[in-house]
Amino acid sequence: MTPADREHSSPPTNTSSDPIYGAIEAHRAAYAAYDAAAEADDDENEATFRELDIASQRLMRAEASTLAGLIALLQYAAQLFQEAGAPALPVEVPYAGRWSAAFGKFCANVADRLMAIVAAQSAPERIDRVADPIVEATAPLIDDFEMARRAARGAIEAMAS
Repeated sequence: MTPADREHSSPPTNTSSDPIYGAIEAHRAAYAAYDAAAEADDDENEATFRELDIASQRLMRAEASTLAGLIALLQYAAQLFQEAGAPALPVEVPYAGRWSAAFGKFCANVADRLMAIVAAQSAPERIDRVADPIVEATAPLIDDFEMARRAARGAIEAMAS
């Protein structure tokens, strides 16, 4: 992403609902500071690179909690991955200098977060869809309808995990 792209890109929406936006903004700020220090002395340049590396590590490991946040992460990272020759994501450093290992870790993190987000959003609906017929079938045998519902939900949740 060129400095102009970073300056003119629209800020993410729903920033308060997902911590991923903070990681994106922290990385964006660290990258801008690194760009600004490119002409500075070696100590300042090295310090801003270390900050960029730390922000990159946090960005690649950040846990999105919403689909919108995960999409924002992927859109932001895609711009960085496509930037030729720029140190936007020096994440390979802790992976013995292997970019493929660092990228694989990022992909695994995104996949894990996607599964967690989808499971969190769909599990109660799916459980209720299965639990309701069980409750309807067993309710005449149980005096407490809510207790039957809790028992059915608990059994289904246990089987799903």
